Amino acid sequence: MKKSQNQRNDKGITLVALIITIIILVILAAVSISAVYNSKIVDYAVNGATGYAGEAVKENEIMSGTESLIDSTVKKIEDILGGKTPPQEESLGEQFKDKIGAYVDYKPADTNPTTYSTTQDGAERSGNGTAQTISKNTGLKWRIMNAEGNKLTLVSETIPSTNLTLRGADGYNNGVKLLDDACNALYKNSSVGATGRNAKVEDINGLMGVTPSTALNSDYGNEYTPSNKWYPRIFQYETWGSINGSYTGSLGFSEQSNWYSGNTQASTLKGKWSYYTYTLSNYKGVSTIQHALATGQPNSTGATSHTTYWLASRCVYYNYNNFYFRMFYAGSGAVHADDLYHSYDNTYYPSFAVRPVIEIDLLKANIGETGTGESTDPYSIAVR
Repeated sequence: MKKSQNQRNDKGITLVALIITIIILVILAAVSISAVYNSKIVDYAVNGATGYAGEAVKENEIMSGTESLIDSTVKKIEDILGGKTPPQEESLGEQFKDKIGAYVDYKPADTNPTTYSTTQDGAERSGNGTAQTISKNTGLKWRIMNAEGNKLTLVSETIPSTNLTLRGADGYNNGVKLLDDACNALYKNSSVGATGRNAKVEDINGLMGVTPSTALNSDYGNEYTPSNKWYPRIFQYETWGSINGSYTGSLGFSEQSNWYSGNTQASTLKGKWSYYTYTLSNYKGVSTIQHALATGQPNSTGATSHTTYWLASRCVYYNYNNFYFRMFYAGSGAVHADDLYHSYDNTYYPSFAVRPVIEIDLLKANIGETGTGESTDPYSIAVR
């Protein structure tokens, strides 16, 4: 860990020195070019006009190219000083596109907590009333689930045994943030640019090649107006929720950065159907690596069931003139969702496992300098 810190400090010093050096070189280049340009004019005056036109064209080309180089260099310096990362010609994740399922020797930071409590900022957030504790599983193996841009996404090979109960309106209000914050607290490693979160329905959809649509549920996207109008408070901030006649929310169903508490009643409640379900093997056969990653049973070829785990994604179902506020989960070889709260002010409390996911910033970490990606010889991970 000390070595990693020293590496980061060395890089910080090198970057400052590099910026100063580039600025000096740009200034010297500009002065030198100006001097050369002026000396050429004197030569032309002495030697007459013969060949002047051709030389002038060449001179303009040199000056134009040099000015472009200077402008480009200055722009990069401004970006660095402004905290921006210079764009990459090719995303670093491209090399992992065909390596889904490969093992990576990832380890959470030693300083991470070993447990995470559902009591946060002075309140119990799961709706359970009594604080729950989620424990770190130190024996997890990690496999590549996705690579996009400069981000590499890993998922735990198996599913940790600790369950989390989500209950009622507050379970729906805070389920996404609780799951994500717990996985980040327990499994992150900042020294290699790695953050944690819980698996989301979009992750499993990506593995299966599924796009939510009416093909999964004929009511998907339809608007409904329930006769009972109680709702968890976060619903008014969701893109598909309308409170008292207005769709004003911008929050996606797998997004949450703030805590919400309680429920309330609207004079007019509307919303769009966002629930769907599908069987994993209908999209990827049970012998595929994608199916293995989704089920968390990679060593059980053909398995159609596994430990059920939460997906950090909310959804809404409509039936019998009521909204059913649900959280997605993966279980029994399928993607489902379970009720937490109903718009007639009724409460439910399912309990499933967490499923940690790790996102690695490839601008901060090198992957695969050694290792083949096999279970017995996983890719290495080191500070870039």
